[in-house]
Amino acid sequence: MTTLRTLRPTVGRILLTSKGRIATTSIAISPAFRLSTRTFTRQLSIKSLFASNSDNDAKLSSTQRILTPDNLFHPISESPVPEIRDRGTIIRKYGMCPVCNEEHHGHREQMRSPAYECPDCGHPTHCSEEHYQKGKDEHSKICHILREHNEDEHDLRSGRPMKEFEFPSAQGFDEAVNMANWDVFFYTRSFPSMDSDRSMRHVSKLLTYPITIASALHESSPHRKQVTAEGLRSLAAIRSILYPKVQLARDGVTLLRTETVNLYLLGARAESTLPPHIWSQLAYLFPQTPFHIHFVGPDALPPNREPYTTSLNDQLTFTYDNAMYHDYHEKVGSFDPYKDVYFLFAPGLGHPSSRESWKASIAKALDTKCAMFITGFDKHDVETDVKTVEEDHAEDFDWILRPTENHFKSLKRDINLQDLTQAIFANWGIWGIRGKRYEVTHNPEEDD
Repeated sequence: MTTLRTLRPTVGRILLTSKGRIATTSIAISPAFRLSTRTFTRQLSIKSLFASNSDNDAKLSSTQRILTPDNLFHPISESPVPEIRDRGTIIRKYGMCPVCNEEHHGHREQMRSPAYECPDCGHPTHCSEEHYQKGKDEHSKICHILREHNEDEHDLRSGRPMKEFEFPSAQGFDEAVNMANWDVFFYTRSFPSMDSDRSMRHVSKLLTYPITIASALHESSPHRKQVTAEGLRSLAAIRSILYPKVQLARDGVTLLRTETVNLYLLGARAESTLPPHIWSQLAYLFPQTPFHIHFVGPDALPPNREPYTTSLNDQLTFTYDNAMYHDYHEKVGSFDPYKDVYFLFAPGLGHPSSRESWKASIAKALDTKCAMFITGFDKHDVETDVKTVEEDHAEDFDWILRPTENHFKSLKRDINLQDLTQAIFANWGIWGIRGKRYEVTHNPEEDD
């Protein structure tokens, strides 16, 4: 039986053009499955979609609106969008009929592929109409989710102007940002008005990674009640860099930069595919601080791509490396709890196939005494990873953030194309730890 762990290597490329039009591939697949499907799924060109305004203007002017708001639902096999029809091909080839799965107790070789499309959600859900009717009551629990996903994907490719993706630039000095939740954040950061839940889903899917990071580090973090005493110490150290006294250069206008803050994103997958300019939304919240974001892990780069470093501007530098972190750790050399922070997005620390390799990497990260924040896709996922860390590193860490629901999770579900009954929210929960610090005390009696 396919489990939620197959959602780990999430392929979530969200492609935004200079005029606010967007295309996305938001699917979740296992490593072997991803390799096997690469040959027949249509590839989207990142370079063309993220070209400069002048490069894209001619293309965008010819973009035609192919779907209207009242015409977003289509059976997958009859979709006017080729990428969505390809998705149906993947489901029919690699998915499973839930009734067959129950009857044959998860023995894949005895199950038939889903060929019958549900008329209500448009996805191929069962091997036949007979099995569809037999499993209809159970399917009704997720049918509305699949229909929502169907309409969202068609909306993204409808050709309409995507006003919600016209993101704001730098924050004014007299404008305070509130990180209470998505709604308050969008309002205080002067984002375009989100006039529908669908727009909220689109934007939160795109920004959940940079804004989850910001929410953990920002002085108006919504997680204050879950932060421990040790957490306050760690956050005070990093915030001393993120919130310096305002100092201007000789021209009286330019802000002087602080020291660079390193963000180590371990086991990076979907977050490493985000266009670099999306990370500007993190940088705008800390205007004096340069960030060097390290995407580290086997899925941080496409196969056969050499590690490299690039910059977007003088505030954002990116390094991509497909090494395991316990190997990458040696390349860095020294670490500083004031300037270095770890983030692990749904890493699957307790998954049997990766637990040992994560154990070595977590040990190296704890040795640095730098803050480490970890997310999970649901409560059970968070609890499993917490239990694993407590078992493998019991004497080596202090809590800095108790497990809690992440206010900046993605509001759009990721669907497992191998098992449509499984749907998750990226970064649903968050928690934080740090390598244990041992206080040194002086006993005057020992001097005698």
